[in-house]
Amino acid sequence: MSGAGVRVLLLWPGTDGAAAGNFGVPQLVALATYLRARTGASIDVVDLVCERALGAVSLPRVLLGEHGTGYDVVALGCYSSYDWLKCSAIAEVARRLTPRAVICAGGYHVSARPAELVADGCPFDVAIVGEGERPMARLVEEVAGGARPQGAIYGSDPIVSLDDELPPTDWSFLQRYRGVARRVASQAQLYLSRGCPFDCAFCMERAKREVSWRAFSVDRAVDEVKRLDAFLGLGDWTLYFADALFGMRTSWRRSFLEALARAEVDVEKIWLLIRVDMVEEEDLRLFARTNCGLGFGLESGDPDLLRVIRKAGRLDDYLDRMRDIATVARRYDVPWGANVIVGHPGETEATLRRSAAYLSSLFLDSGGTTGFLSVDPFRLYPGSPIDDDRGAWERQYGTRFHRPSWWHDGDPEFLSEWVDPSADLTYRRRVALTQELLAPVLEGIPQRFVYGGPARDYFGRAIADQIDLCNAPTRLHYADRYYAWNRYLGRGEVAREERRQDPDLAACCRAMREAALPAAAGMAGVPVDVVEPRRAALVEAVLLVPRERFVPLDEVLASTRDEAVALDSSGQATVSAMHAYLRAFDVLEVGEGDRVLDLGCGTGYGTAILARLVGSGGSVHGVEVDPRLAATARDNLRDLDHVEVVCGDARDASTWPAAPTLVVVGFALDEVPAAWAERLPIGARVVAPLVRGGTQRLARLKRTADDLQTELLEEVCYVRARAAPAVRAAPATGPAVEGARIETGRRALGVVS
Repeated sequence: MSGAGVRVLLLWPGTDGAAAGNFGVPQLVALATYLRARTGASIDVVDLVCERALGAVSLPRVLLGEHGTGYDVVALGCYSSYDWLKCSAIAEVARRLTPRAVICAGGYHVSARPAELVADGCPFDVAIVGEGERPMARLVEEVAGGARPQGAIYGSDPIVSLDDELPPTDWSFLQRYRGVARRVASQAQLYLSRGCPFDCAFCMERAKREVSWRAFSVDRAVDEVKRLDAFLGLGDWTLYFADALFGMRTSWRRSFLEALARAEVDVEKIWLLIRVDMVEEEDLRLFARTNCGLGFGLESGDPDLLRVIRKAGRLDDYLDRMRDIATVARRYDVPWGANVIVGHPGETEATLRRSAAYLSSLFLDSGGTTGFLSVDPFRLYPGSPIDDDRGAWERQYGTRFHRPSWWHDGDPEFLSEWVDPSADLTYRRRVALTQELLAPVLEGIPQRFVYGGPARDYFGRAIADQIDLCNAPTRLHYADRYYAWNRYLGRGEVAREERRQDPDLAACCRAMREAALPAAAGMAGVPVDVVEPRRAALVEAVLLVPRERFVPLDEVLASTRDEAVALDSSGQATVSAMHAYLRAFDVLEVGEGDRVLDLGCGTGYGTAILARLVGSGGSVHGVEVDPRLAATARDNLRDLDHVEVVCGDARDASTWPAAPTLVVVGFALDEVPAAWAERLPIGARVVAPLVRGGTQRLARLKRTADDLQTELLEEVCYVRARAAPAVRAAPATGPAVEGARIETGRRALGVVS
């Protein structure tokens, strides 16, 4: 054959896209089967997800192969744009180890942006657009003839008749992974058709160029299921038909389901994706008979937004059809899922509210449902109709794409979603409305989920996973990235004010503090209301003061943990851990009406806690040596009339107000300055970290008629006292902005390079 003697590596790096969590990489197995039959090349298929389950992965060993001499062609499966950085990282290693190999990649992202793949400075030689079989066969044949293509784009050259051109899939290419398959995947994956002719605005299917729907014949499709069953043993697996659109033609769909039922393949459950407007009662009867669950891309419960999304078909009764399907599916005990996209360009608060009302009715107003809801934020995919004409969406709806080429920046899970849907709806407002409107729907589904057939636990996990996406840690993770990126991109001033007024952020952070505070207060398992009143008031103050406002924009998540948070890159200024404030203020016995001096107040977090403890009848005076931190503290505390912050050396008693009754020191001292005793009235109390014998000890001091009496307590760790900065160090910037992108890809792989 024309490619005999050529060694080809088909490498799957894993994906964070829709194919994540599946076993089988059927696109690569089908490609390997085709290439071997067509060209005679020697093909290896490596799945790095499965490789990790076998032990530590050496990327050089993978790229050089068992023979140690490398491959003639290294082809990477870049399924989605989320995988771009890791594929680039692997390609760079491959280029270094095997400089003569032709390195190529294919997949949705490559099909959408082939020119990026072969641009100067990229490690790839060839971009494969669309379906890979014919372009890859051409490449292998050219390499066999001595060619070494560089900067080339192959394809699109789709296969029209799958039965005629694709040989039966040979799953033995994955023999190495049979023993670990269940450890790495929740379901097996198989393709029975290709293409989707619909043109939904968000979808990148059109990036593959050929969108006509083409399927195996019914007999061949059933045979493909049997072949996978013979290889893997599907009896305890969920099988996912990963077709972009299952069974578009009614006659094919029903004939296949009838034939599959006769074949009696033992499988725990089959999961597939189909359109709402294709399914009728006869289909549901057949789906029940063949043990299928159905995934519907509902996209929205609002008719206006469905038109914006360009959901084709009869939209006048589209949502009514979904209601009918839900009713009949319950009768036949067919499980199903409806996916909606929140924040699609053109979404407004009104469309989101109408969609939520429809979904609440669909899932919660009946006596029970066999369906569940999945909620996805809109993600901008390259090659989608929206991406192809972003300017039109910006002009028509006021949509704002904050990072339209997000796949380069090392933070794809957030940046792909960072879109203001319309002039009426910002990203953060969309997040808050999703929580307000859709979390109650998701949380109400478990009590109404009445499906009783096979794999109920599988669907129960899907329901639980969706609820988890609404919890405080997940929401806070994305909020943390939002504010961090605003800082990295120089939008700090506006973002700080937005953070101050962000209700969803405040709710998430408070929930996280509630979880952290019992341990921080040394009261694990003890309800606050049974602790003595003064200490309970202290814990409540730490709970209620929004610590996230007092830290840098890229430290929002860290602010909810019981740990110190650096205020700049110097390492000399921090917001102390929550337990440090609890302990110091407890030792100081702060109460209503006290006059407190906060030395080294930083950005004012401890000052704010003190202000709550002393109430409007008391006062708090903060002193901070760093002018920028002092200015930030004044801004943070601007709504508190009984708080004053000055910039000065806190060790200099002349900066203090007259006769403070209580003093808290936020930095470690070698000795208490003698002038302090002269400034403090008799009976005044001080809590400060003092250095004794090379360690810091928390100390409680009391002003007597003669001196300051000192009582040493436990060891602590505070920043040391410092002088006013001559030149402030520049704040740290995010590594994702200007560098470390390939290194990010390597870390995502979890392999040794």
